[in-house]
Amino acid sequence: MVIKKEHAQALERLLADEQANKPYTPLEEVDEPTFVELELAGLARFSTPVRIVPTYFGRELALLLRDLYRQGPDARSEAEEEAEGELVVLEGRGLARPEAWPEGWRWIGSEVIAMLDAAERAGRVGPLAADALMERGLAVRVRERATKKEYLTLSTAGRKVLEIYRAAEPGLEIDAALAEVVRKLPLGPAPASELPTPAHDEQRLEAMRLVAYSLPDSDVFAFTALGQAVKKALATGGWGEGDVLTADILWALADYVDAGEATEAGLATLQALGYVGPAGELLPAGEWALEALRLWQGGVREDVWSFALEAEEAEVLEQIAALWQKASETNPEERPSFEVLRRAMIDRKAAEYKALVEKYGRKLDAMPEKQRLIAERFQTAADLARWYDDNFDLREALLSLESFGLLETGEDEKGREVFYLTDWGELVLDDQRANRRDVSATAVKAVTMTRKTFSAPGHAWWREAREQGLVGSAEPTRSGLLYAQLAEHAERLPHLSRYELMVFHAVPARGMSVDEVYAALEGKLDRERIRWALEKLEARHLIDRLPDGNVVETRAGERLDRALAGVPEGFGNPVNPLIFRVVEALRAVGSLYVKEKRVRVLPRNLSEAIEYSGLPRDVFEDALEAARAAGFVGRNSINEAGLLLLEAAEAMNPGEDVHGLVELE
Repeated sequence: MVIKKEHAQALERLLADEQANKPYTPLEEVDEPTFVELELAGLARFSTPVRIVPTYFGRELALLLRDLYRQGPDARSEAEEEAEGELVVLEGRGLARPEAWPEGWRWIGSEVIAMLDAAERAGRVGPLAADALMERGLAVRVRERATKKEYLTLSTAGRKVLEIYRAAEPGLEIDAALAEVVRKLPLGPAPASELPTPAHDEQRLEAMRLVAYSLPDSDVFAFTALGQAVKKALATGGWGEGDVLTADILWALADYVDAGEATEAGLATLQALGYVGPAGELLPAGEWALEALRLWQGGVREDVWSFALEAEEAEVLEQIAALWQKASETNPEERPSFEVLRRAMIDRKAAEYKALVEKYGRKLDAMPEKQRLIAERFQTAADLARWYDDNFDLREALLSLESFGLLETGEDEKGREVFYLTDWGELVLDDQRANRRDVSATAVKAVTMTRKTFSAPGHAWWREAREQGLVGSAEPTRSGLLYAQLAEHAERLPHLSRYELMVFHAVPARGMSVDEVYAALEGKLDRERIRWALEKLEARHLIDRLPDGNVVETRAGERLDRALAGVPEGFGNPVNPLIFRVVEALRAVGSLYVKEKRVRVLPRNLSEAIEYSGLPRDVFEDALEAARAAGFVGRNSINEAGLLLLEAAEAMNPGEDVHGLVELE
């Protein structure tokens, strides 16, 4: 949906003609490209081939615009005694008439819809969207009577625009010329300034919700989930003249696939377009066309999934793989138990910092601060094992890696704790060997957030993804697709470090910006710890940093927050994959008592739970004690907090196949 000067004027004309009891507006009296864009957005329609009228939602939007014109662009406020309800409007405004709008100015576009959606989720307007929404009459500055707190929230007009956008039914009409445009455009995310496409073509694609632009300034462009499916379909199909991918064509294809029936002419059309093969088989272009139909009918996901990895965690993966290779080739005792792995990591990090000290010599100040501090301690260390333990947390790294499905704690044939790389872990290790670096949740989101209907990453997120090698100049790299797939398919397990717990407790369910999180924790944690805690919390789908600068808890985060309500302050790892595996195993062998909100476990079933968990007995018993200390498990039962932990773990993962993605070939 795109509303610029010409669209607003056209909507006003359609509304005025309708209110003057004219049965229609002649097409020749409205700019045809503008009408086409309104039609594709679901705001106008043909009553006959040359007669046009507004749709219900077009009429609603025109009336809303008229009300904003009446209010005018000047700021207004209301006296506290005149205000109704708990909010007093301190500042609000309407709009100038469209004749006064700057050329090219977008009152509504995908970037504005993203602002409105984020503000609704957070309960207030974020810092990156404040000026834009106020200027458009879509936000107001208010004060709560009770708390005297002031903030920006959506105006009545802002909520109405979002309601219209969600309810309107966009069209899907791609002719041969536009199909060629789609084929030539990069997938994105990419800088919008690099797109050579004429404005009318871009606005048609945006009206159909095939592309989206970033907030606040539309400086990054990307194909949406629907757009990605359409682009894949047109890569090998949609050849011919006239219309090549429309709703009617997609429904005809669906009917043919579902019922196996089509008229001779209909089948010939599907074959000529490259959706069906000469023997009647469904071709890859047809498969993507059906996926486009599913997404067009409302199958696009609401959630965005992400992933995060620190370079030092990748080193642990590499060392585990090296130890398994050594154990298989020379010494079976070198399997990666915790102590064997710890000794290997001590040697590895000591060699690394010895080389760094030799490289920098007396110029340690030129090193990054974190490395400099560790290097200075290395120079004075009398005990390298103690130096390693004081500066690196191997157990935390192992738990974090397991929480993202990159490794698994198991036991060897002697019942000893060892660590195995999963298939995902092997893939990540291969990628990190080629380019060792941190991978942030925001960089991965720059790829995965394009799976939504109206989202493209902001320039800062795109730049971060570019620096980490996840996107190239115009689309995701192979690494970017790998981490996007991992984010959307690998199983997450609950985990919080002590620092992550502090940050997690600072984030309310809604109503806080990322900058306010930093401010709330100033003096308690350094900024780098806060940053990485936010990265990991988002990668575990416990929080969502919205593109407008707000941060909210997800459904999983809200449940985990409730589960952790009774955990003592300063608890080391209040929840981790081992604790979760124990609680999950107890649920599997126990009996649920719904009214009591607990699962009872008979003592004789404990051995079965240990076997179910896949953990060595001593590791299971230690994790069970930790689960009891954290309040998830009683003497012989899982209590309500434990059940909330299980619910949170379920909500941390998609729970269904993710569709509409561009996968690795």
